[in-house]
Amino acid sequence: MVFLRKFLLLAFITATLQTCTLFKKGISKPVVIAMPDRSVPLKISSTAFNAKYTVNLSESAVIENFLKGFDSEAKITKNVTIVTDEANADYILRITSLEVVESSKIEKISDEKSPYNGQEMVLNTIDVNVDVEIINAKDKTKKLSNCYNSKSRSEKMKNNRDAGDLVMGTNKDRTNYRTKLLNDDICTNLSEDLGRRIWVPITRRIAKAQKK
Repeated sequence: MVFLRKFLLLAFITATLQTCTLFKKGISKPVVIAMPDRSVPLKISSTAFNAKYTVNLSESAVIENFLKGFDSEAKITKNVTIVTDEANADYILRITSLEVVESSKIEKISDEKSPYNGQEMVLNTIDVNVDVEIINAKDKTKKLSNCYNSKSRSEKMKNNRDAGDLVMGTNKDRTNYRTKLLNDDICTNLSEDLGRRIWVPITRRIAKAQKK
């Protein structure tokens, strides 16, 4: 049993280190990146049966939060200097698309003890994705592979007891199912997180190009 625990702990540490390496950002040599155009082409759409999170979603808030995450990560990325003038830049970045999509999926309750067994629940998902183009500033006919990243969150079925159940003494057997909703700000939160995450593929592309 002790050996098994040590083995599992070692496997966990190894997996964690591999994950950190996989998502590590860094460029070995200084690079100047120009962003003369900070416009963000945004598309908001929904295929959901009942849209909850994209209805009346502020486009400006989505873009503002994306750029907030983008800029904050750029500032702490080693060997990267961001400028607006492309005259002395090594590469030019252009955000080609930012998309927020709300969709639905159906999950069936599978719990023979529950009076809701066999019933279907509609759960909504928010997907946010971004595409960024990298151009060689010295030779604009040369483009690196576009950088893409995405994030998503989904509503879930839950049968745990909430505050009302604890007060009323109900759902002790956890057979009452309900939908765990997403945060009202899920779209803007995911956009900001995506602004940070896109720097992983950006730095990979540039670091690879520097080695050539």
